[in-house]
Amino acid sequence: MTPNTDDSVRHDATLEQAVRTALERYAPLRMWRHSFQIHASDGKATLTGNARSQAEKEVAGNLARAVKGVTTVDNQLIADGDLELAIAQALAVDARTSDAFPGILVGVVFGTVYLKGTAASEAVKKAAGEIASRIESVRVVSNELILPAKAAA
Repeated sequence: MTPNTDDSVRHDATLEQAVRTALERYAPLRMWRHSFQIHASDGKATLTGNARSQAEKEVAGNLARAVKGVTTVDNQLIADGDLELAIAQALAVDARTSDAFPGILVGVVFGTVYLKGTAASEAVKKAAGEIASRIESVRVVSNELILPAKAAA
């Protein structure tokens, strides 16, 4: 491992900026630049945060790999579709929400989770929000589940 000298810190910062610039030059990635982080150390670029799709995650990794000075890329970006699936699976196996399907709809945009549809009770609504918030890479949960008219009365 290389000692942490002023030169290596400057080089890492320069490499991070070069990767950021490469990603931002690609218009579809520029739109979600606020949702990812880049860290560089000794030629290794690590991408973390959220991507809209698996394809955009792969493009980001490929663009980072093409940057001069990058020797390896650790692409830890989470695609929104993968996050949706993880949340839906967690809701399906939790006893508090397993009977709630197909009433609960899960959507994710850059790590922000939207729970929509109907919940049989306030307890189910609350549980769904708690379960979703515990999934890694979830930034915020917007619990927009509504209760049936008879439950709300």
